[in-house]
Amino acid sequence: MKGYLLDTHVLIWLMTDNVKLNKNIREDIEYFQNAYYVSVETLREIVILQLNKKIELKIDSVISYLQSLQVCIIDIDTDHIKELEKTPMINIAGKTHEDPFDRMLIAQAITNKLTIISSDGKFPFYKNYGLKLLVNEL
Repeated sequence: MKGYLLDTHVLIWLMTDNVKLNKNIREDIEYFQNAYYVSVETLREIVILQLNKKIELKIDSVISYLQSLQVCIIDIDTDHIKELEKTPMINIAGKTHEDPFDRMLIAQAITNKLTIISSDGKFPFYKNYGLKLLVNEL
């Protein structure tokens, strides 16, 4: 695969017109400049955030929005699980990075050779393990 995997927050910021999303990234996605992907794991995280009343997005509207932008949803398969097992749980500032959503996105990006778009400060620590990263900077 070639293209970009959107981190959960990047997708939420895109859908809510949040100024935290870099204007160039937003325009690139909205004008179909590259192939973009969202993990089913991101959809799962959005549902959990919505159920915990941290966001107000409904999953049907998220899926419709992705379809309108021709963003493909990728499933989790056994190759992703194998990569997840191989990818170390990195210690960052004295804490182990255990976030299951982040770790699955990292495993999928590495396996599918996708560049992940994220603002997460933990993601650069995985570059030594094959992660390609485009940092969302303002």
